[in-house]
Formats: sequence, C-alpha cells, structure tokens
Amino acid sequence: MGDNYNLTGYHSKAQQANDAKGSAYALIIVGAISLVFALLWAFNLLPGNLSVTRRFMMVGSLGVISLVLLIAGYYSMKSSKKLKKSAIAEDKRTEEIMKWARENLSRKGLDDGMIGEDSDFEEEEKCILRMQRISYELDLKFMNLEPAYIDEMSERIYQMLYEAEDSDIKDKAS
Repeated sequence: MGDNYNLTGYHSKAQQANDAKGSAYALIIVGAISLVFALLWAFNLLPGNLSVTRRFMMVGSLGVISLVLLIAGYYSMKSSKKLKKSAIAEDKRTEEIMKWARENLSRKGLDDGMIGEDSDFEEEEKCILRMQRISYELDLKFMNLEPAYIDEMSERIYQMLYEAEDSDIKDKAS
C-alpha cells in the first residue's frame, strides 16, 4: 500500500491544500477552454450551420458554465492558500505532539494497569486498548483536537512505540 493510504480517514491540511489546488487548476483549465469555445461559436468561427437563435442559446449556456467554472476555480485556489497556512500550524502541532509522546509515553506506562504480563488478551484486543489509552492521553494533554486528528496521531504514536521497537527487536534477534 502506498504512503497515501490512511486507516483513520484523516486528511492533513497539506493534503487538503494539494487537493484544493488540483481542483482549482482543473476548474480553471476547463472553464478557460469552454470560454474559448463559447467565443469561437459567438463569432461563428466553428464549423456548423446553426441558426442565430440556436447559436445565441449555445453561446449563452456555454458562457455561463464557463464563468461558473472559472469562479469556482478561483475560490478553490483561494481555499488552497488558506489550507496551506493551516498546514504549517498543523505540522508544528504534529511535531509538538510527537515530541511530547516520545518524552512522556512508553510501552510500559501504557500497558501498566491495563494489560498485565499474564493477560489472556488477544493481540488485536491489546492493540485496541493501547490505541484507546493513547487517544485518552492525547485528549487530556491537547484539548480541542479534531477526533480524526486524534485517531491519526494515536496511530502514529502506536507505530512509534510498538511497531518500530518490535522491528528493532526482531532485527537484533536475527
């Protein structure tokens, strides 16, 4: 699976900005092309024998559609720029959260009182309990975070604490 695959369904502000920018370019390009066609029809430069009434209706319809697409593209580009600014703040917040997690969360600390050494929990159950605990800790420390963002950060922290160390342990055992 690629890097764009996301289990939590959360899309970062940077991803949203890129999506909005791509949409803006597409809308502006299609709007400009359709406006060119409208102008070509308006001046009867395209082949086809249309009556004046029909040509007027086609040019009017295509012109309105072109303008709507161009306006939507403009606002999408504006939205992209706002999201880009939000992305910078979100990146700083993400760094802050990951730094806090490295300094304050540990495997032992998360598992204490929740999962004992001799527990008969399945690995999936342990994972769910750990994720809930990480989410809880994040919600306590960093209030007013978006739930999807908390899920995304919990996933990253879980991977940092459990999956990265597991792979290091396996490498050392080999």
